[in-house]
Amino acid sequence: MENRQNTTTLLEQLDLYSIVRDVLRNLWVILLAALAVGMIVYMGIRAQSKNTYTTRATFVVTSKTSGNYTYSNLSAATTMADSFSNILNSNLLKKKVCQDLELDSFDATAAASVVTDTNLMTLRVTADTPQDAYRIIRSIMNNVADLTGYVSGDMVMGVLQEPQVPTKADAHIPARNRTIKATMLAAVAFALAFAYLSYRKETIKSEKDIETKLEARSLGVVYDNDDGRLLGGTLKKKNKLLVTELTAKFDFVEHYKKLSAHISTQAQKNGAKVILVTSVQEHEGKSTVSANLALSLAQQSHQVLLIDGDMRRPTLNSLFLEKEDHLEATLGDLLLGKTNLTTALRFDEKRGIYLLLNERNYANSTDIVSSENMTRLLEVVRKAFDYIIIDSPPMSLMADAEVLADRSDMSILVVNYDRVLAQDLNDAIDSLRDCRSHFAGCILNQVHTLPGQRRSVVGYGGYGRYGHYGKYGKYGKYGHYGAYGNYGHYGHYAQQKKEDAQ
Repeated sequence: MENRQNTTTLLEQLDLYSIVRDVLRNLWVILLAALAVGMIVYMGIRAQSKNTYTTRATFVVTSKTSGNYTYSNLSAATTMADSFSNILNSNLLKKKVCQDLELDSFDATAAASVVTDTNLMTLRVTADTPQDAYRIIRSIMNNVADLTGYVSGDMVMGVLQEPQVPTKADAHIPARNRTIKATMLAAVAFALAFAYLSYRKETIKSEKDIETKLEARSLGVVYDNDDGRLLGGTLKKKNKLLVTELTAKFDFVEHYKKLSAHISTQAQKNGAKVILVTSVQEHEGKSTVSANLALSLAQQSHQVLLIDGDMRRPTLNSLFLEKEDHLEATLGDLLLGKTNLTTALRFDEKRGIYLLLNERNYANSTDIVSSENMTRLLEVVRKAFDYIIIDSPPMSLMADAEVLADRSDMSILVVNYDRVLAQDLNDAIDSLRDCRSHFAGCILNQVHTLPGQRRSVVGYGGYGRYGHYGKYGKYGKYGHYGAYGNYGHYGHYAQQKKEDAQ
């Protein structure tokens, strides 16, 4: 049992999905590096080996005194081969061959050996060209009488097989096979290197990482709604990953219900109504988290206002509006005094949520969100809504998030799975803690797992009371808020701010 627990803990620490994804993402680097290693190995082998050509001649060795005695002939052949091999590599032979062929140097190798259990001796000469190999062996054979005279006058050598000009080069080191093996080994080595770097990367991949690497608590985990993207990244077509969509998976919806219940408890404990949702970098999913958190709270019969506080790159309008829809007035218009709250506020009857959206980009966004108008707006909506969720810009791009955090009651940091370094996240957490709002913790977003690793959501015995979501279609007593009912006395908000300014 203990071994099984240790194995499970090790697998959780490895986070196989992120390792496999990082290896696949860098697959082209791995392949290019492996091919480069293969080319280097191939060039090294080719540089060390060059074409050589070998020719052979076969001699019969006999003893004059022994006649046809087999043993004596075998002994004579062995003696001749041993002595002949020494002579072939001597300066005496090389000098004779060079003089005979008018060569500057003896660029060849020569060797003699006995054919096993016979009185046959083979002479081999290897040179760089077929012609040199043939000429050198002929020169040696022409001088064989003089050479054998130095060995023994009792031995006779007869030519059994004449040498031929080599027609093809000798067999070389198998460059192709070795290159393929080197390339494959290099690919495995680089893949293991990327896997190790992925394992050692100081990013957040689980709730345990939040506890151990960040100075914050985990508010919950949101798994990615799309299981088919092993390489991660964003979809080419931006889908509306909202809990109210029919395409939303059960686990996806349930995790947000659990998350919203947790955050609602934290907000009530701290007396918070205005909740800021931010992230360190772009594309961490904070807008989707903000929208789904607001929708999940609205499904629990809370009156919720969702504000797109990103004045430079608004996103919520793409989640809640169709392409043909157009905003009559925006949050930017309201904060600049160009419209009133009644006109800017939008009620989404389909989802039962109130919206303050943006469509255009404002270069002076920090000045706008830090204006007195923003402070007054939040004071007004605090009295009319149970929760106000603000989707703010990323903290790494501008100071808008900190400004909005000073005007909020509670702040939440969205941490994208395996994206931002823990050090950068801790810096952002410190900045949020320095603001007036209470920093509640982190939401780990877009968590990916390999098939079969995802944990199911359990413990929702009370889910039945949300099963009749249709009864909230008209949103009960809040249905009349489509025309914003008794909220009309805030319609003169623009006029009031002018009078206050005077």
